[in-house]
Formats: sequence, C-alpha cells, structure tokens
Amino acid sequence: MELNLIRIMFGKLLDALRFNKPTPRDFGVEPVAERMVESFTVQSDGIAIHGNIAFPSSKPAMQYPALIICHGIPGSGTERPVDDPGYESLVERFSGIGMASVFFNFRGCGASGGDFDMMGWTRDLRAVLDRIVNTPHIDPTRIVLLGFSGGAAASICVAADNPHVFALASVCSPASFDIFKKEPSQIIEDFRNRGLIKTPGFPKNEALWIDSFKEVEPAKWITYFKGKHLIIIHGDSDELIPLSQAEELYGKAPSGITEFSIIAGGEHRLRNNEKCLEILQGWFIKILGWKP
Repeated sequence: MELNLIRIMFGKLLDALRFNKPTPRDFGVEPVAERMVESFTVQSDGIAIHGNIAFPSSKPAMQYPALIICHGIPGSGTERPVDDPGYESLVERFSGIGMASVFFNFRGCGASGGDFDMMGWTRDLRAVLDRIVNTPHIDPTRIVLLGFSGGAAASICVAADNPHVFALASVCSPASFDIFKKEPSQIIEDFRNRGLIKTPGFPKNEALWIDSFKEVEPAKWITYFKGKHLIIIHGDSDELIPLSQAEELYGKAPSGITEFSIIAGGEHRLRNNEKCLEILQGWFIKILGWKP
C-alpha cells in the first residue's frame, strides 16, 4: 500500500515538474508594425547580398527558431502585379507564429549585386546561413529553410552538407534542369532580358555557367539531406515543373523524415496558394514541437 502511495505521489510530482510544449503565442508575438526588423548584408564571392530578419517581437529577449525564405528565379523583368503580396507577406505570416523570418535576394536579383549564377546561389545561401546562425536571439539548432522553385533547388543542395539546417521545406522544386537544354547563348540572353544578368560579357565561360545547373540539380543532392525534417510540396497543375519531378525527388529523399504534399489544382506560384501556406504553417508548428 505504502509503495503504491509513493508511486502515485512521485507521478504527480513529475507531472507538476513537466513543462508543456509552448504555443507560438508563448514567444511574445507582437503586431506586424511593432516587430523588430534587422537589415543585413553579407559578402558572397565579393558580391553584396542584402536581406532582412523580422523578429516576432519588438524587443527580442530569447532565442527564436529561424526561417530562411529562398525565392525562385524571377520569371520576367516586369513589375510585380498589384495583387501579388510578394515574399514579404510570408515574412509577416511566419514571424507571426513565433519564427524569426529571413528574406534575402540571391545575386542578380532585387537589392543584391552580381549576376545570376546557379552555383553562386548556393554560395549566397551558405553566406546567409552563416550570418543567421551567429545572430543574437536566433536558436542555431533550429534553422529552417523554405525554398521555392530555383531557391528550393539551391536549398536542397546546401542542406546536403550543412549541419546547421534543422529542417527544409521544398516547394515546386525541379528535380533536374532539363529545361535548360538550349543553346547557352539563348539561355543567357533570356536571363539578360529578365534583368538578372547585367554585366557585359558575363559569364566569361558559358559552358561552365551551364554546367553549374547540373551541379546543383536537386535529384543529385536530396538523398544526402542532413537535417531532421523534410517536406516536399508541389501543385498537380504546375505549368512549369511537372508533378513527376516532385515525385522523383520524394523517391530519392531520406525515408522516415520526409513528407510529401500535393496541392490539388496548384500552379507553379504556390507562395500565393493559401492551401500551401496552411500546410507549411502546420508543418512548422509540428516540427518545432509547438501546440497550435
């Protein structure tokens, strides 16, 4: 009898001491206008890469998990449609659930310098990762990459050999870059027309520039993913990258830690698809051990 009573009391003591899993609200999330935003610049191959970190709070006083958002290859040199909220809306959304959210421009894009180069994008991401891992109020053990299309390809490549990547969400990523089976001069002229290549005479070696796409191909790297959680999301109506490429990636991804979500009717620009964003948000909350 006494032994049973001791066991019961000991069990109640453990329950009293056991911490509940936090919710995103426990992380001091404040309204968008009040959250602290920190700008940064890193050097990658001597190229200035610009970005911002949006913290959930105006005065961070703890370590937050970090979400690094990697944009895709811009489709044209035209202005963004007025009804497109852009990647900034993702920063607002995910900093609103308790993640320090990072957005930066790869070389050749936005405020960053340089000219578009696929292998260069992987070096840009590594430079940003190093900066974020060493940023105050960032938990270096919970760095999550969220990549879209070409940005997802770069993320998969980097996550194959970077121990700082805790989790990776790959959205509408190609498995290969077979779409670049054109004459190099045609491809380069296309990117020049998009405003992604600005320097006259770039690239100096067209063959090496094209080969960099082959080096970064996600199907080559996804098997070696070093993190703990991986999700692949793709639309079954993607007009640029067929669903079969996502299925190929899933087939080569590490088993046991990889999830696969297909968005019915989803087109290529899934960052504007609410179903996709709901899946991402739920997945982030789950892998971080938060209660919704």
